[in-house]
Amino acid sequence: MQKIKVRLPATLTNFGVALDNLGLALGLYTQVEFSPREDTQLIVETLGEGAGEYALGLRHPVVLGMSRFFQEHERAPSGVSIRVQNDIPLRSGLGAETAFMLAGVIGANNLLGGGWGRDALMRFAIHITQRPYHILSAMLGGLTACVLQDDGEPIYRTLPLKAFRVIVAIPQLERYTAPLKPEKLDYSEHLYSAQRLPLLLEALKHGDLELLASTFQERVLAPQFAQQIRGYAHVAEVARLAGALAVTTSGMGPAMVFLAHKAHDRIAEAVETAFRNLDIKGRVVIVPLDTQGVVISMMQTT
Repeated sequence: MQKIKVRLPATLTNFGVALDNLGLALGLYTQVEFSPREDTQLIVETLGEGAGEYALGLRHPVVLGMSRFFQEHERAPSGVSIRVQNDIPLRSGLGAETAFMLAGVIGANNLLGGGWGRDALMRFAIHITQRPYHILSAMLGGLTACVLQDDGEPIYRTLPLKAFRVIVAIPQLERYTAPLKPEKLDYSEHLYSAQRLPLLLEALKHGDLELLASTFQERVLAPQFAQQIRGYAHVAEVARLAGALAVTTSGMGPAMVFLAHKAHDRIAEAVETAFRNLDIKGRVVIVPLDTQGVVISMMQTT
């Protein structure tokens, strides 16, 4: 029998003025192993971030993604063992839940012989998750752009990127409520983001962090994040004094992402201390950008 391993990166979306159009892959990973069984059991084991937070069995997001693929094909193996090793914090805006679903889709495809190619898998995963930016970034790595057509079909491209490192803070906030996206934007708000988006793309292409920092102050969701994330302004100022160039959030939060040329360790320590002084638990990590996307490996088992 073959054991299938699927590794997917965390994803950064809605960063700076890039609202609902770009995704960036980060070097935090979830790895899922799929092993067909000779009996009819479904065995799910979870390790790492969020282990035990989902009900095991049919309600785990990996199994949900896998089951949707099996339903689409109207066939499935008799039994499967699944082992989830996750380093992406849950409910942080870094795409862990989407990575689980996507891993389930990819694993199911390979358990059935690998008949679907990359594009078909991405389109199916986008359809069942409605999270195109997370799906594309996790699958392709690097920087991706996407729009959904009126029929729901995605148009996407991988864009040039010069990789660098970022500091990511994930505060554990009780009763955190993600900001609500407005149904309509004032013309001035739209113009503000539209003017800066080409500069954001140019900054990412060349790794120009000063230019990138100048595009991180958007006006649509940022004020709401500052209200919902307790201590946001204080932590941002502490990071700036320690050497950070700018801060943004990821997805619908509450993860905070800091840009810096150097002193990453000092900034990470300062941010961690700032949250601790506010009596907020959390995790701060320094990660590179991921340029690989999905990694699939197979090995023969006895």
